[in-house]
Formats: sequence, structure tokens, C-alpha cells
Amino acid sequence: MNTETRLANRPLPSPAGMLAVFYAVLFSALLAVLWVIVRKIANHVHPMETTFFGVFFGFLVFLPTTFRHGAAVFHTKRLGAHLARGLCNGVAILAWFTALTLLPLVDATALNLMTPLAVTVGAIFFLGEHVGPRRWLALAFGALGAIVVMRPGFQDISLGVWLALLTVVLSAFQRLIAKSLAGTEGNATSVLYLMGVMAPVCLVPAMFVWVWPTPTEYILLIVIGILLSAAHFSLMKSLQLADISALEPVNFTRLIWGALFGYIFFSEVPDTWTIIGGGMIILATTYVARREASLGAASRTPLSSDNEAG
Repeated sequence: MNTETRLANRPLPSPAGMLAVFYAVLFSALLAVLWVIVRKIANHVHPMETTFFGVFFGFLVFLPTTFRHGAAVFHTKRLGAHLARGLCNGVAILAWFTALTLLPLVDATALNLMTPLAVTVGAIFFLGEHVGPRRWLALAFGALGAIVVMRPGFQDISLGVWLALLTVVLSAFQRLIAKSLAGTEGNATSVLYLMGVMAPVCLVPAMFVWVWPTPTEYILLIVIGILLSAAHFSLMKSLQLADISALEPVNFTRLIWGALFGYIFFSEVPDTWTIIGGGMIILATTYVARREASLGAASRTPLSSDNEAG
């Protein structure tokens, strides 16, 4: 069969798949726009205060959707897990918004791409999931990519880098908690408690750096809240239409957005090491996501073996 025939016989992407890709790209783009706004107003409004306002306005945007569920949306038997998740995510966003003001946008974005790998490591140690040698090698390759971005020994590891790494760890913890909640809690309940816990968590540190925003800054803070809710909506829509392993490579477009917006708004040019390290992280995460998806599919077939290793 020649090349033309193979191309002609290749199935076209489904409308649902194309829509899933659109929502995944939109998710990354919305986050990147949000990060630019955080950087832009940081000269007057501290990132910790920005975090509180973003979470608060995001909560207000989400709140009307809870009315459709009535009082049942507040019912949960996992209050402790919700509190832990909100605490982890609140501190993670506080650290992340602060890191954005201390690092080039593309560097911060590259380090943030480590989160899916950290989730896999957390699942190994806290959920008892088995990982074979190939995925261990991929995890090590991704960690090496982060080292390439940071270049310890060749430059000082700044506070911004440490805050970005703290964001990765705490974000991984909150995703693992979210995974455990998914089997018993509805999406609206999980988001309601997440936002409800994050607001006071972010308010406490914001009080120590508080300044009253200008009317223009209030508008930008409201936009941040809207972008947070819109990004969450886009992510949920993409996951409803396609498997997470298929979308993970698409989510890496945030590195492109980070490089583009960093150059346009802050005249930041990514260096070669950041590009190489970011690429290594992307390759590692893509392999781990696809390997976990293939093993998950195999475990659902009668011929699968419990001893199969990734």
C-alpha cells in the first residue's frame, strides 16, 4: 500500500476529539493570560493579595451553578479530605503567583510542567500504585529536565525556583486527594469546598501585605477570577470529551504561551537550557501519561495480566 493510500484510509479526527483539543488549548491559553495579569499588577498589588481576590471572585463566578443542586451540594462524608485539598491548593497558588513575579514566565511554566510527574510519584508512595522500569526511567528523565532548567551549580537557585517547586509538590498532593474524592463526591461539591476553603487560606497571608486596589486593578482582579473559573470549565469540558492521556501533550502548549507572552509583555527571551529542559519534561510526561493509559486499558480486558509493568 503506497503512502497516498495509507493517508486516504487514515480516519479523520472526530468532532468530539477536535473540540476536546480546542478546550485543552483554551485552558492553557486562559492560564497564560491570567499569569500575565498577575505579573502586570504585581508592582502595586502583592501576589498574595492577588491570589485571594482571584479565588474570591472565582468563587463568586462559580457560586450560581451550585444553586441548581440545592442543599445537597453541601453534603459530604469526606470533609477532612476537602479541607486538606483546599489547604494544599491554596498554598500552591500563593506560591505560584509569587513565583511568577520572580522568574521569567517561560522558566516558571517549564518547571510547572513537572506536576503530572509528581502526581505519578505521589501515587507510587501514597496510593501504592505499581510503576515499572520504563516509567521510572521517564520520571528520572523528567527530573533531569527540571535540573537542566534550574542549572544548579551554574546559577543560584532563587526563591522563585523554590516556590515553583513547592507549587509542583502541593499541586500533586491536591490532585491525588481529588482523585480519591472523585469516587464519592460530585464535581460541584468538590469545587464548592475547594474554593470555599481556599478563600480563607489565601486571605490570611494577604492581610499582611494588604493595599486597596485602584478601580482599574479591581477590574483586572475580577478578570483573574473569571479566567480561573473559565479555565476550570475548559479543563472539565476537555476531559469529558477525551482521555486525559490524549490531552496531556496538548496541555503543554502552555509552554508556548508562556514563551510568547513573556516575550511580548516582558521582553523575556527563553534561553537554550530552558527550551531543552522544558522539552525533556514534556517528553517524559507524555510517555508516562500514555503508558499509564495503555496499562489502564489493558487492565480492563480479559487478557490483561496483573504482573504487567510499565
